[in-house]
Amino acid sequence: MSHFHSNSLLGASGSQGYEIERSLRFNDDDSAYLNFTPGSAGNQKTWTWSAWIKRSGSLGSYQHIFNPVNGGDGVNEATLRFDNSDRFQVYDSGTARGNLVTTQVFRDVSAWYHIVVALDTTQSTASNRLKIYVNGQQVTAFATEDYPSQDTTWGWNGTQRHDLGRYAYGSSLYFDGYMAEIHFVDGT
Repeated sequence: MSHFHSNSLLGASGSQGYEIERSLRFNDDDSAYLNFTPGSAGNQKTWTWSAWIKRSGSLGSYQHIFNPVNGGDGVNEATLRFDNSDRFQVYDSGTARGNLVTTQVFRDVSAWYHIVVALDTTQSTASNRLKIYVNGQQVTAFATEDYPSQDTTWGWNGTQRHDLGRYAYGSSLYFDGYMAEIHFVDGT
C-alpha cells in the first residue's frame, strides 16, 4: 500500500531554469506541512520510505521530514529528520527502540539527496532490520547505531495521523526545503 505518490523528477542541465513536477516546497516560516491518516493499519514491521529531498535553509536545527503522531502508541516518538548537526536520523523511541544517526552531514542546499529508509524487523540479523540509503549507496557509518528488536512494530503505518514536513508532537520544527517522488510502501 503506497500512501504518498509523486510522479516525475524532471530537470534540465546547466544554468537553465527547470521544473520539478509534483514536488512539494516546505517553507518553515509558513508552517507548511501535509498529513494523512490511514483508514486501516498496514504492516508496521516491514515498510520502505523514499524521497528526493533538497534542503533550503535552517541548517543546524532539527528539520522533521516524516513522522506519525505519538509514535503510533500515544507515548513514544518516531521520526525521520535532520538533526541539529545536519545528520539524517531515523528514530523510534517505542518498544522497538531503534535509532540510526548518520555520520554524513547534509549541508549542501543546492543538492538533491535521494533518501531511502527500509525497515524489516522480521530479520534475524540486527543490522538488516533498519537500513538507510543515500543516493543509491547504503549508509554504513553511524554516529548512533541502535537497531530495533526483532519482530517489533514501529509507529509508522498505523491508523494515527502521519505528518510530512513537520514535527508531529508540537507546533514547531518544520522542514525547510523541497521533496519530490515521495513513496511510502507497505511491506517488502
